[in-house]
Order: sequence, then C-alpha cells, then structure tokens
Amino acid sequence: MKSAKNLQTNLPFINRELSWLEFNKRVLELSYKKDLPLLERAKFLAIFASNLNEFFMIRVAGVKDQISAGVKNSKGESPYEIYYKIREKVIPLYKLQSTYIKKLLEDLKNSGIYINVLIDEAASFAEFLFDQEIRPLITPVTLTATNPMPFIANNRVTICVKIKKNNEIFHSFIIIPENIEKIFFKEIDDKICYLSSTFILKNFISEIFYNFEVLEIAEFKITRDADLTIEEEGAEDLLKTMEKQLDLRKKGKIVRFEVNADISKNLLNFICNKLEIQEDEIYFYEYFSDPTIFFHIHSKNKSFYYPSFTPKIPNNIDLSKSLFQQIKEKPLLLYRPFEDFSIVSKLVKEAAEDENTLAIKMTIYRVNNDSTIVKSLINAAKKGKTVSVIVELKARFDEENNVELAKQLEEAGCIVTYGFKNLKVHSKLLLIVRKENGHIKSYAHMATGNYNEKTARQYTDVDYITAEPDVCEDVMSIFNYLMGYMDNENRNRIFLSPKEIRTKLLALIDEEIKNASQGKKAHIIIKVNSLIDKILMEKLYEASQHNVKIQIIARGICGIITGIKGLSDNITVKSIVGRFLEHPRIFYFHSGGKRRIFITAADFMERNMDRRVETMMEIFDKDAKRKLLCILENNLKDTENSWELVGEKYIKVKSKKKFDCHKIGVSNIKTF
Repeated sequence: MKSAKNLQTNLPFINRELSWLEFNKRVLELSYKKDLPLLERAKFLAIFASNLNEFFMIRVAGVKDQISAGVKNSKGESPYEIYYKIREKVIPLYKLQSTYIKKLLEDLKNSGIYINVLIDEAASFAEFLFDQEIRPLITPVTLTATNPMPFIANNRVTICVKIKKNNEIFHSFIIIPENIEKIFFKEIDDKICYLSSTFILKNFISEIFYNFEVLEIAEFKITRDADLTIEEEGAEDLLKTMEKQLDLRKKGKIVRFEVNADISKNLLNFICNKLEIQEDEIYFYEYFSDPTIFFHIHSKNKSFYYPSFTPKIPNNIDLSKSLFQQIKEKPLLLYRPFEDFSIVSKLVKEAAEDENTLAIKMTIYRVNNDSTIVKSLINAAKKGKTVSVIVELKARFDEENNVELAKQLEEAGCIVTYGFKNLKVHSKLLLIVRKENGHIKSYAHMATGNYNEKTARQYTDVDYITAEPDVCEDVMSIFNYLMGYMDNENRNRIFLSPKEIRTKLLALIDEEIKNASQGKKAHIIIKVNSLIDKILMEKLYEASQHNVKIQIIARGICGIITGIKGLSDNITVKSIVGRFLEHPRIFYFHSGGKRRIFITAADFMERNMDRRVETMMEIFDKDAKRKLLCILENNLKDTENSWELVGEKYIKVKSKKKFDCHKIGVSNIKTF
C-alpha cells in the first residue's frame, strides 16, 4: 500500500479544461435527445454556446496568458500543450454543433417554426425590419486611408463586405449594435417565422452598397479576454476600481475568431491580418455566429416545453402563520425548485415588516433583477432596522449588477461592505435578529445556492433555515468576521474556508480510511458541481486504496480517473445534466454508523478552499438529514439524466429500469 506522502507525486488526473469541455459536450448532446421537448432542445444548444463563450473569455484566455508569460510546468503538461489539446477538442464540438443545429432546424420546420427562411410574407416583413429596425442603426465603415479598421468589442457580431467599384476593391465592416434585436418573429397563418438581424442585413446588403458590386459577405464574431484581475486596497477603492475595470472587459485581447465556414481564403486572410488573428484562434461555424439566439425562440405550443409544475410548500409549513414561530419549533430544509424558494423571500419580507425585528444581515453574490429580497432589505432599512449587507463585487459577469446594487442599498440606508482583498465571499448566509418577550432571538439561513428568485426555479439547491442557537451564534460570528475583520474562531457547527473546510474534509476521509482498515463499513458520497482540488483528489485515491466505497456525483469538472486498478477501483463518478441545473453541494460520510452529512456552497476546487470565503455546516436535524439522503439516493438511482465516467470517458447511462430524479423531484419529493 502506498503512503499518503507517496500518493502526492505523479498521480493521474484529468485536466480541468478538458474535463469542462466534456461537460459542455454533455449539454450539447441534450439538444439531440429526441424525447426532449423541441424548444428545450433548442435551449440546450443556446446554453452550450453561452458556456463556450465564457470558457474562452476566462479559461482559454488564462491559458494564453500563461503561454505569453512563458510559464513552464515542472510536472504535467505545459500551457502550450493544454492550449492545443483544448483546440483539438473544440473543433469537433463545432462540427457536432452544426450537425445538431441542422437536425433541430429540420424538426422546427416540420413543426411550423422557420428560422432564417424567407417564406410567404416573410420577405416583405424582412424588408420592413431592414428599413425600420436595422438600417437606421448601423454604420458601415469602409476602409480607406482615412478610415482605419474600427475597434470591435467582445462578443460583437460583425459583417465584412467585400465590394467593388470602378475596378477598385474595398472592404467595409458593419459592427452589429448591441441595441438591435438579435432576432425578430412574425406569425404567418399556422407558421412562425424567425429572422435574425444579421440574416436580414445580409439579404439587403446591396441596398446599403447600392453603387457597388458586392463580391462577398462574411459574418464573424470575436471573443476577447474578459477576466478581471483587480488588486483592491479598500472597500471604497474596490468600488471605484471595479467600475473602471468593467469597460476594459470589452477591450481584452482576442482569444477566438468565429467565422462562417464558406468564407473565401482571400477574405479570411484579409480580416485576420487586419485584426491580427492567429491561425490557431480561428473556428468555423456553419449556421449561426451566435447560437444563443435559440434562447429567443418561443411558441404557444405547450408540448414544445417541459411540463409546468408548481413548487410545493412543505407539509410542516403554514404560510398563513408567522414563519418565525414555525422555524423556532423545528429547522426547515427546502429542496429547490421542487419546494418553494419564495419561503425564504417571505421570511425576509416578514422580518422587514415586523416591529420586533432589530437587524438583518445577508451576503449577496448573485441576485435577480427586481428582487423582492432586495426590496425587503431596502424597506427594512427605511423602517429604521439595522440592515448589513456584504455585496461581492467580484462575482464574475455580475460585477456591474452588484456595483449598482451596492449603491442602491447604501442610498436606502443599509450598511454595505465588500468582503476581503483577494477573496470572494461566496457563502450564502442570512441572519435575522429579533426581540421576543424581552429576549434577543436569532434566525439563520444557509444555502448551497444564491438568493436569486429566478434561478431558484431552474437550479436544484438546498436551503436550511433554523433558530438553533449554536448555528445562529456561528453565523453571527462569521458576519462579525466578514464586516469587522474580527477574530473568527471557536465556532460550533460551521466550518469556514480558507483553511478549515479542506482540513475538515481530509479528517472526515481519514476517519473512513481508519474504519475501512479495521474492517468496518466505510462509505463516502460527494455531490458537487466540480471536483478538481488535487489535495482532496489524492486523499480520495488513498481512501479507495483502503477499500472505502466512494460515490461522486459531479455535474461538471472532475479530475478523478476511475477504474485504475489499485488506485481508483472503489470510486464511481456520475454526472447529471438535465432539465434542472444540479447545484447543491452535499457530503455524506458513514462515520462508523453516525451517517454525518454536510451542506455547503463550496466545490472541491482550489479556489473554493483557498481563495473564497465559504461555509460548510453539518446537519443534525433527523428529518433534514433523511431528506438530504433522499436527494443523494435519487441522484445515484437516476438513469435518464446521467453519464458515468469510465476511465477518462463519459458514457451515457442506459437502463431498462428508468428513473428520472428531476421528475421524481417534481412529483414525489419526500417532505418529512
């Protein structure tokens, strides 16, 4: 048996970027799943494209930065090797995407939905849109000695037109404005016709260049480095710096150039020379430069969508009574979206309006626009209650929203802080302090997901609401630490990262190793979004070598390689990708029969363990524990949304006994 020390050298892992691409491939494959409703398939095509956009803006940009900086790995693959392995995986994904788009367009057409097809009255409709909605907003820039190449911002679709006049060749660029609708639609008899703005523009391009001969049209989109690296010195500086940095996101270095596959080599070379595009940054598409337009395809036909459902109110909750009284009697664990997240919104609203409430404290990472929770916080502050909010300005791609949110809360009288230098506050915490019968009473909420009422209908997550004194004391201590930089030790139930969560997890795994070595039952279940932290993966390999049964449910990235004899033959990994985005992080340890279970917003990633403020809490309430175990069991039983990792390859799970954890969750969730 290898020692733990020896385990930490030369162990095989799947590269993070390549594992993520495999995850996004699973998303793409859902667009081809024939038993899914038609427009849900279209949505998965859009999600795949949106995911890939962010992957290039952040992950590929980071790899290219490492190459530029001359980073050389002493072990493993170099950034240069990773970059080309990424490219080797992405090119086939573009081809697969084109195949699935072609099939989807055929199926849509057969169902009466036409995309970028000029049928019947659609031609006159397109002409009207060109004249009224598109032509007034576009500004062609024809390159001349006085007209240089215009700057093209991140993710902006652009049309390049090669034109001729008096035997002289010109090139004109039309950058599609952000305020033009991506796609327009018109109902014609029993058909719905969707026309993208670029499709319309290209069809009427001769009306723009009426005194030129149009030789060729190319449509392309560039992706730029959009990662923000900010060194803040204080809360006030951070807010100002973030506002300045947001504009720079549109101007980062180019990392990807997407262009129509039928472009001529001559025009491709011209554009690439002008934009300084390298050959390894070029990706060809066949149908749409921006497949996220599939988000905008709609129909009144309900069969084109998943069956609707109404989130349940747990059996032990009566919304006609005070939530505080009910939570004081017993902790509540919610399982979104199958149970109604609005209970959390109602709790904050009740706290804001109740004269017994003294203070509300909350962390905010992402919230939806027009959030009722934010409205309640503002209302509470206006009523004279102490409202303290930690707004994470560095929440990726929500930075601008959070800057505005912070200003809005401050103007209402809330105390707003922004966490720590070089640490993101990713934990989801709420504390409500009330005066009841002359005594101070606190209520705490901790979740695996954000306070976002929109995604609460789309993501699976768990919420734990309690009046347990030990939990409330811990949450109070954490808020004092986050807002006042006070000492944050000697907590009862909640573990904090950096430092504590990984240490606790390693100790829990070691306990299973010890039990297995003594011939006792040893079992671990890990449900996460991503599992890539090398220290934790090494410990899981070690546990497997000691015959600990390890079941991993990792939706996205997973660096573990399964089935390696003598190393990982006691580890199974499955990924669930389906109707709902699997988002809870739930950890189970048999612990000699104690069956310990924890919830957190932290993944098994270095960033969550070392560079974020995260919280992990053990659940003691028997009903809440059984409910969490039910979630894990249903995930493990699932066949309809699951892929199994065999070695380094994901295989779609197939079984005669069909089990859909998302349908079970909707129709038959066990509420204790």
